[in-house]
Amino acid sequence: MRKLYPLSIILGASILLCGCGQKIDNSPDTVPAIIPSDSPQEETEAPKNAEELVEEWMADETQPQSIALESTEIDEDATPLSSFEYLVREDGTAIITKFIGNDTDVVITSHIGEAPVVAIGQYAFEGAVNLQSIQLPDSITNIEEFAFIDCSSLESINIPEGVTELFRGTFATCTSFTEFTLPAQITETHEELFAGCQFSDLYIENAELEYKNWGLEEFETPCTIHAPEDAKIFGWAEVNQFPTEFMGG
Repeated sequence: MRKLYPLSIILGASILLCGCGQKIDNSPDTVPAIIPSDSPQEETEAPKNAEELVEEWMADETQPQSIALESTEIDEDATPLSSFEYLVREDGTAIITKFIGNDTDVVITSHIGEAPVVAIGQYAFEGAVNLQSIQLPDSITNIEEFAFIDCSSLESINIPEGVTELFRGTFATCTSFTEFTLPAQITETHEELFAGCQFSDLYIENAELEYKNWGLEEFETPCTIHAPEDAKIFGWAEVNQFPTEFMGG
């Protein structure tokens, strides 16, 4: 038998708990593709909007459901919640789904009430052109696809120890980085990680990390790759004529 949820829980799944009741809206509307008259008429399915995704989520009994919070207290030095849209799930964890502020320096809280903030959602900081630095708490374990795409002024960000995988386009077109460090705990990456960037130095602390079409080959000037002496990345760097330097050398 399907579990029934109180009205406050159902409403919580479709309304972001940012104190002002914004709806989740991370997926732009699309128009149907135009098919030439002499081509077979194949029906194409348009991407689902936020409301449709929420309905599917609520219908899936395997997914944690959204809940209301008794408290929205945050870390003392954190950026106020009014700068974000966020979601708190039935499993007691919170996700930052969208940055709606104009802050240049952002500190993400480690908790909202009793809910630990564990993830930065897809496209959460997309186009935050004023953002210069962001500090993520140790509670973060997941940074989703394109989370910081087009943050053209972003110069500084940390990657918490709990984050072991970086997804597609996480830092695409973050053009103000002068250097970047992939810490030792990163064991998996995906394509377009640095597409559209142009920094001078890339530090890779995990010798086993392999290149996955990050976008470095698009750099106008190849960056210097710093890594442990036996790092796998050096094979790619040699073939593609990127300068290298042993970590600490």
